[in-house]
Formats: sequence, structure tokens, C-alpha cells
Amino acid sequence: MKLAKLMSAVVGLCLSSSALALSESDFNRIEHHINTGVGKTLPYATNSRTAAFENTFDFMTYTSKQGHKLVTYLDTPDMAFDKAELIIRVRENVANQTKTKITVKLRGANPEAFGAVSNYRKAEIDITAGKNAYGVSWDIPYSSADIDVKNVDVDKVFATIRAHNRAAYNLVKDIYEANKGKIIQTEVMRALEWEGQLKDSRFDSLEVEFAYWTPLYRKPRIYFGEFNFKGHASNSKLLAEAAAHIEQEVERIGLLEGMHTGSKTGATFKLSKGFNK
Repeated sequence: MKLAKLMSAVVGLCLSSSALALSESDFNRIEHHINTGVGKTLPYATNSRTAAFENTFDFMTYTSKQGHKLVTYLDTPDMAFDKAELIIRVRENVANQTKTKITVKLRGANPEAFGAVSNYRKAEIDITAGKNAYGVSWDIPYSSADIDVKNVDVDKVFATIRAHNRAAYNLVKDIYEANKGKIIQTEVMRALEWEGQLKDSRFDSLEVEFAYWTPLYRKPRIYFGEFNFKGHASNSKLLAEAAAHIEQEVERIGLLEGMHTGSKTGATFKLSKGFNK
């Protein structure tokens, strides 16, 4: 109850008159995440996909396209944004700079937890290990010439949010203004992404991605590996069947020892120094 009241207060701050309360039908996007280990199929912090990886995870046909991003998150040492169910992510798209962006994301246990929100980019449900996580996000473009993801100018990030999306800024401004000089960034994560399609013809309509995250500076020596895909909520049954299929294949392959499980965001904070999480 206390968390719901906190979120309602945060969301209600200074939003425009067009703000609307959300219902289940507003969460029209679903994204599934299936964690996996990679064993020795990829060299640590690899620059490319290997034949060993493709031969092992052979339930997919992979394209030649490779994504490359650098990702970091912002919060106070005592995780003030996290306590308010807010995530602030700074992500440079190295492969496609036009998609470089700051994301403000508000999380909730259910649609009713969000109260009234406006001018958001998407409302979606993330599903990992059978657990649903509701989220509403706002994307703000930025230039890597102005903000260096490896050494983030925190004040410039919030100034950029304020300049581009007032609704997103209203969510974060009280915590930001109360903690100026205290907000720090996590480790920078290097994310490689490879797209493909499941060989099972039931899922021909889905594009599946494999994401491989490692700390940019290779310390600590850890990685996050996952298959993920998204689709419209109207296709939830097909999406759930595809997730179950990938989970079965991952279990068949058996590279589960020491693998990361759960949210990449939460795991990034846990491996980063300076945060009480």
C-alpha cells in the first residue's frame, strides 16, 4: 500500500491535463526474456558471433546484422529512483547513433499502480521466468557528442530530459533536485545483439534477438546472456508458446551453470560499486 501511494504521488506530479489512467488494454506490447549461459561457445567479451555459438544454439537461423550499444544507469547511492520504481538509462547506440537515447521508465505491479500518465513512448509487459513486470517509458534522444556514456554528465542528462519531455521530467525532478551532486552512474555495460528467426515454422512471424552483455572494462568478469523478442498483446498466446519453446531448447543445450537470471538492469546495479542494493 505504501509503495502504491508513493508511485501515485510521483506520477501525479505536474502532468498535463491530457494525462490518462492506464488499464490492462493500454499495455499492448509484450516482451519475453529467456536467460541462458553460453559456456565456451563465445570468447569472453567477444566482438562477434562464433560458429560454435550458432552450432550450439541451433534452434535459430541468425542474420548477419549485429547491434552494439553501451549502457549505463543513474541513481543515488541509496537507490532513491529505484525506491520510487523509476529507472533512468543512458544508452549509446554505437551501431546506429540516431537511436542513441535516454530512457525514463516507471514500473508497477499492475496497470492501476501507475495512476495518470501522459506523453509516454510505450506501455509494455516484460516477462522473465514467468513473472510479469509492467512498465511505462519515455525515450529522449541525445547526441553522444554532448553526453559521454562512459563519463556521464548527470546534470546534462536531466537538462536534456527537461528540454525534450516535460512529462518524463516531472516524474524525476523532485528526486533529482533533492540529490544534486549525489547521483552516480553504474558500470558501463557493452551490449552486443544478434537477430534471427526460430526454425520452428509456428513462429515465422517473430524476430528473436540474442543479447550478450559484459562490463565495458571487463571487471567484474561477468556476462548476461538472453534471448528476447516482443510482440503485440493480441498475440500473447503465440508469444508465450515461443518463450516456452526457447526455454525448452535452452534447457536441452544445458549451459545453465553460473548463468545470470532475471533483470539485466538489476544485475548491473548489483555488480556496480557505490550502490546500496
